[in-house]
Amino acid sequence: MSKSKAQRIFEKYNPAAAVTRCPNGRAPFRKLLDLYAKAAVNLYGVISIKEFAEIINRQNTEKTTPHEIFTLLLPVVLKHKWYCFYKEYIVHYWAIDDFEYADFWLMEQGDKPRFIPPKDELLKFENPYYESEKQAASWQKLNAFIFEAWPDKGQIYRFYNELKEISAFSTSIQELSELFEKYGLAFSGEKQAQTFFNLLMDASNNTRMWSNKGYTPNEMSKLMAARSPQKDPSSTIVSERKKIGLNDPCPCGSGKKYKKCCRLTEEARTAQLSSSECALFYETWYGLLGYVNERKKIISASIKPVYPNPVSDEQLYKVREILWKNPGLIDDYLDAVVLPDDKAGLFKAWRHYHKKGMFFLVEYKPEYAVAIGSNEQKEDRLYGIKGISRPLSSIMRRELPIQFETVLLPFEDKLIYDSFISSIPIGFGEGAKRAFRDMYDNALGHGIITRLGDGI
Repeated sequence: MSKSKAQRIFEKYNPAAAVTRCPNGRAPFRKLLDLYAKAAVNLYGVISIKEFAEIINRQNTEKTTPHEIFTLLLPVVLKHKWYCFYKEYIVHYWAIDDFEYADFWLMEQGDKPRFIPPKDELLKFENPYYESEKQAASWQKLNAFIFEAWPDKGQIYRFYNELKEISAFSTSIQELSELFEKYGLAFSGEKQAQTFFNLLMDASNNTRMWSNKGYTPNEMSKLMAARSPQKDPSSTIVSERKKIGLNDPCPCGSGKKYKKCCRLTEEARTAQLSSSECALFYETWYGLLGYVNERKKIISASIKPVYPNPVSDEQLYKVREILWKNPGLIDDYLDAVVLPDDKAGLFKAWRHYHKKGMFFLVEYKPEYAVAIGSNEQKEDRLYGIKGISRPLSSIMRRELPIQFETVLLPFEDKLIYDSFISSIPIGFGEGAKRAFRDMYDNALGHGIITRLGDGI
């Protein structure tokens, strides 16, 4: 958008001719509105004037209207331009030079819920540098790593600040590669790259983002899972599963049409368990969760070893979390019940070879999805993971690479996950993708692990 066009848009929604004298006695209230407006745009980027008025009216005895907000704040906008009016919204000053940014922020926010802290906390965001304690701590860890990794770079503080700026208004880090090139930074090895990405993901996931209407990705993930729980028992995943047309670009980012890419894997049904294997897994898995729940009294529902299971994914997830905090419960289960050899063998393998952690999904093959993770020696390894009732390409439906958390399990001669998978809604720029390709190529020399056992 040209500067002249942006200026015309600004003048249309912030006309100097509309300025009037402050109504008698409303000057103190205008100061409060100004504080709220600065806090709101720093926290959300953009917010409708109507919703802005509703927040103020809920948190204050003195009430207002959208019309009064416009009347009282327009002189402040024209004098300082910390924010401005655009259509029926109040927007951050970053949009003043290009209002397409505001349209983009609105598109990203969609119908997500809005984070609205109490008044005292909300007004702290009037300071553009204010951070919650958890957010500040996670970014400080990344800051320390960056200064230790590149101590001789004179502009490293600017790099760090720009990195934080990206995370302030988007869940995407597509500009990461440009930042590395701009400041002449490069990783000294795989371990350094992996540490950087782990710290960056943790910091980003605890950052209040405009695209999430002020929620952090971690908070939004929990909210969205609660609002729209996945009904497919093969996964609990933190992202919307979008409908893809056959001729649409494949969501994995390959550049091919969907029907010529991941659709082929989904139709082949070779990257997932067979129907009999799927039923065996869930009956075995639910039997274990039922025992854990009886022992620990986690949920009120009774979990039976049947597939599909009537207990909700949210309830099952609570039991699953207790299990992996106390995997010795598997030994107790084996001592408490008499099981067929095939199921007893599965439990013994799960007890000794389950692998809980963070992974990066980097490739889809006809037989499985390939993810990068670390072995016990903190070395990069590739894991070939089969889906349960659906392949991972059908579950994720996002551009690769994808960061996710799960628990990997051996299943006979295959490698699967424990039915719960949480993806982190963050994208990667070309620089990051190149780093992942290097990690992939180096790990490929050790082969792709398709069953968990000794030496992983």
